[in-house]
Amino acid sequence: MNLTINNLSKKFGKHVAVNELSCQFTNGVYGILGANGSGKTTLMRMLATVVSPTEGTIELNGANIFKLGDQYRDLIGYLPQHIGLYKNFTAEKFLLYIAALKGLEKKYALLKVEELLELVNLTHVRKKKVGSFSGGMKQRIGIAQALLNDPKILIVDEPTAGLDPKERIRFRNLLSTISGDRIVLLSTHIVSDIEFIAKEILILKSGKLLHKRDSQELLKEIEGKVWLVQASEREIPTYQTDFKVGNIIRTEKGVELRIINDEQPSANAIIAKANLEDLYLYFFEEDQDAAIAQV
Repeated sequence: MNLTINNLSKKFGKHVAVNELSCQFTNGVYGILGANGSGKTTLMRMLATVVSPTEGTIELNGANIFKLGDQYRDLIGYLPQHIGLYKNFTAEKFLLYIAALKGLEKKYALLKVEELLELVNLTHVRKKKVGSFSGGMKQRIGIAQALLNDPKILIVDEPTAGLDPKERIRFRNLLSTISGDRIVLLSTHIVSDIEFIAKEILILKSGKLLHKRDSQELLKEIEGKVWLVQASEREIPTYQTDFKVGNIIRTEKGVELRIINDEQPSANAIIAKANLEDLYLYFFEEDQDAAIAQV
């Protein structure tokens, strides 16, 4: 199965949310990484046929998905950034209701709901109302509803925003488990969501696709650009003003700064091994205070 994006653009008035994006997906997990406002959600909504592109096409095995219509939608599962849940429905009733909306036969739906409640570890609360669920449990019921029709393409938009580290780990492990025979598209601004499970990572900035590679290839972009610097307390503000400072670590020996910069920031700076958080800072300096997260 091939999902291909050809010169895709989406404009809202004068604002260009997605700008001439082209890429191709096959089975596996793809991480779409970008700061808030980078165009991730608009791209996901077009992939889910919620909104139409201004220019360009999205094709499944050579056929335009908007012309395929329900034939394509029957193949996808979609978990939007903000899922609407009926808070007075139990978990089981909610999934059966969504199954009916998707046109699943009742006998099959009952079996599928049972299977998915087990998969997302919610069997023990199947009779509880979803309005009483934690954020992580709501996301798990969200992924369950997206999987009801056994989709070949799973589209999940910012699924771990607001979740605690344990729930984020549980959620990404779940996505990795189910990705073997389907395309999983995961948009996020949280680096750790995709660091270990993504087949490839797409870096999206201001609606444009900067890179589409696996994590190790991406890290080559910043080889020799990550530095460790020993500094005094009074030097910290100056370094923060002049450079991208990823971490400030205080030890018994003093203060160590992790700096991302093309050139050596000071005479005592030594090269460090780059990671994906460093990569994020390199491309999204303006969002470093709001968008870096780690487990």
